[in-house]
Amino acid sequence: MNYLKRIMPQRHRLRNAVNAFWDFLTSKTGAFIIGVSAIAIGYYQFYISRPILKYDTEMVTFISSQNENQYSVNVKGQDYKDLYMTRIFLQNKGADALSGKDVSKIGHDPIRIVIPKDAQVVHYTLDKTNTTPAITSDIKEVNGDLVLEFDYLNPDYQIGASILHQNPHAEFEITGSALNVNEITREWSDRQVKFWGLWSLGILYLILVLIYIYNHWYKRRTLWYRV
Repeated sequence: MNYLKRIMPQRHRLRNAVNAFWDFLTSKTGAFIIGVSAIAIGYYQFYISRPILKYDTEMVTFISSQNENQYSVNVKGQDYKDLYMTRIFLQNKGADALSGKDVSKIGHDPIRIVIPKDAQVVHYTLDKTNTTPAITSDIKEVNGDLVLEFDYLNPDYQIGASILHQNPHAEFEITGSALNVNEITREWSDRQVKFWGLWSLGILYLILVLIYIYNHWYKRRTLWYRV
């Protein structure tokens, strides 16, 4: 008998908790959360099921006149005392390969490195040490920008380029379009994406749950006062 007395309140509390959870899921707030989650998951699946081009840059001081250098840098017959090198990486972060035949042609919107007017570029090259060996690629100057050409850019494949320039404040970016690729954006780390995405959804869900709890509590309190 004592055992039954102990177990019955526990079952009663469990049943109440299940009923409360079910009421929450079938409420407008619960339905909204489920709908938002389904849309977010569906959009993410759609987003990664195509080529997604991301780029990143890295600038280092190649030579500086502020240092006591025991060497000099000569590019195309000219010596430089201050020179900087920017490495640029183009990656396919999606789940589908991109063919070079599907990239916008030169004269329209080719995939290219945009060279700032004040960059004072003295040399550029395809960086094969940072390019996936399986890629057949090339880089050429067209109308002041550097057009990147390749045969295929499979998922997780990368093309690298190195640019020597005199302006340490020059910022390079990659732009262009292709089939199923409308925009090339700067790379965010997976940690940043997960952090902001999960925290944003978490805060939204927390606010909705608190609103639901408040409304549910307010209704019960109103009924109690009426009684």
